[in-house]
Amino acid sequence: MSRQKNKRHISFRPRCHKFIPENNGDMEIISLLSEETEALYLMDLLGMYQEEAAQKMEISRPTLARIVKSAHHKVALALLGGKQLNLEPSSAPYKIALCSDSANAPFYLTLPKSKYIHIFTLNHHIIESHKILNNPLFLENAKPAIVLTTLFTQERINLFIANSLGEGFKSMLSSKGIQLLIKESMSEEDIRVLW
Repeated sequence: MSRQKNKRHISFRPRCHKFIPENNGDMEIISLLSEETEALYLMDLLGMYQEEAAQKMEISRPTLARIVKSAHHKVALALLGGKQLNLEPSSAPYKIALCSDSANAPFYLTLPKSKYIHIFTLNHHIIESHKILNNPLFLENAKPAIVLTTLFTQERINLFIANSLGEGFKSMLSSKGIQLLIKESMSEEDIRVLW
């Protein structure tokens, strides 16, 4: 009898769930489990070591090593074999961040050095929580790309909404797997329908 699988902590939400080769002669589909996607995100995109990534996923290091090995094999098989790659959707909540000088909705999005950072946790179009942080950039003369990207990574943000961003900041967010949406303002209803 096999052991029951421990629950893995999954937070990353990929933007796409299906990759189909242009010349799709081979109809075989390879599925990447949400735990495998999370392991790739933590190790390959964020550059974590196995011990740290295992702690984030709340699993042992040997278990993480097996998950990463399986994920790498599946991705290589799909890319080199010209097969369709599907990413299993995660049931983890979706986290959205935005910067605003307003503590209340509607949120008029301003530069990343605004007074507040709003973090919304969504699950199936329901706002589960709304956390308001004092923006560390408001009084400091620091680089948003470094300070906010680090904060968003720690908070496990999936999407950052802003009215404009510099190319360096966009690149930093992208390298950490954080999606970007450019908007002038957002209401709670607008946020609710994003995920």
